[in-house]
Amino acid sequence: MASEHLASSIPANQPYRCHLRRILVWLCMASCLLASVQANAQDFPGYNGPDSQSECDAAEAAELFEYQALQGDGFAENTQTPALGYSDGFVVASPDFDSIPRENYPFSTRLNGWMQLRHAAFDSDGPNRSRNTLSLERIRIGLDGHAFVPELRYTMVVDANSDQAADVNFLDAFLSYDVGSHALGMRPNSLGLRAGKWKSPFSRSREESARRFQFTERSVANLFFDVGRSTGFSIYGEDEIDRMPARFEVAVINGINSGRDATISADDLDRNFAFSGRTSIDPLGPFTVGESDLEWSPKSILRLGAGFVGTRLDREGMVEFARPRVVASGRSLAELLPMSVDSFDYLMFTLDAHWKVRGFSLIAEHHWRTLYNFSNGSVPTLNDAGLLLQAGYFLVPKKYEAVVRWSNIVGDSGTLGRFSESTNEIGTGFARYFHGHDVKFTVDLSWIDGVPINSPRLSLLPGDKGLLLRSQLQFGF
Repeated sequence: MASEHLASSIPANQPYRCHLRRILVWLCMASCLLASVQANAQDFPGYNGPDSQSECDAAEAAELFEYQALQGDGFAENTQTPALGYSDGFVVASPDFDSIPRENYPFSTRLNGWMQLRHAAFDSDGPNRSRNTLSLERIRIGLDGHAFVPELRYTMVVDANSDQAADVNFLDAFLSYDVGSHALGMRPNSLGLRAGKWKSPFSRSREESARRFQFTERSVANLFFDVGRSTGFSIYGEDEIDRMPARFEVAVINGINSGRDATISADDLDRNFAFSGRTSIDPLGPFTVGESDLEWSPKSILRLGAGFVGTRLDREGMVEFARPRVVASGRSLAELLPMSVDSFDYLMFTLDAHWKVRGFSLIAEHHWRTLYNFSNGSVPTLNDAGLLLQAGYFLVPKKYEAVVRWSNIVGDSGTLGRFSESTNEIGTGFARYFHGHDVKFTVDLSWIDGVPINSPRLSLLPGDKGLLLRSQLQFGF
């Protein structure tokens, strides 16, 4: 009854008035929208106005509204200069990949970043449990540039991932000064100084950015024979030797940091500096970056490299003293040493070769580690050695790559010199490159027979044995 009374109280022509008001509102909105589109379209190249003899149809109008002339990678042809503004946040936009000659300015800053979304499934056949996890790896934002003069450069990188307790840490923070070019009249990069925290010069694998790996991660051997990042200073340079490009870097650093990116705090270090260095030469001409032959080199290119690191580890810096792991259990050497041993000498060497031609790449590395001169003479000299062989080939140039690798570690550190043990890693994988290394998807499967390191990056634990399947989507800019 109430509803009937309410209906009877409404004039019969009321619904028509409501519809009429809606139609008028829609017409006003449509008129405003058309006027806005016409006003904005006048700013676009090729717009001839409503009186033009060549009227656009609907498809042409849609293309016109999208700047009319998307070319190449999708950048607007009429946009020639970088832009800075606001659009639901501050925006910096670039028309192409090389729009600003940074060396022409006394100050410059460049921002870039990248991240990896990884799935790792481990089917254990050893002492540790099976695992199945999703993780975010290497969430990194970097700033680099120069100040006052192009020869004084700086780099800062922050890093985060989902499998470490620390949310964010400074991965790299260092200054580089091209003293040869700026002060001595030499060619650029012939002689430079570096100070801060960065990758300690030693191996090919650590020198290479993880952004340009063939597999989702470094091999077990690469991380076992590793120095990591550390704080220190170095002398570096590059030149040509009989027309062959060559480079070197020698550094004094706080200490070793095998298999990890985060550095050791000063309170956990001993008083002994470490010394490391690396040199490489390109006998067949300039070499390209990355493990893959993404550029599809028409002729063979080759890089030969070598590195060393040495220090004395003292128990007073307990974290650094406990960092070296042993073959094949992955236990800390400090757990096995008698308490009477409070120091020993640490020495590593590496030799490597990297060859590329027409989409094919081959990496071969050999590593040595010697632990000797144990205090109190209660432990003999311990020797470990490692080998890596890794190859890749682009089935479709610059798009689809198949990869394989084998790494092996053998040594007597796990038995304190009584006998030798070994570990093996055999893997294969596949990568799809959507936009070079910036956007790519990688899948790899590895059989692991012992892990003598403790590194969250590998998605493995010390002593793991079994099958490891990893898939990873990488995005960077």
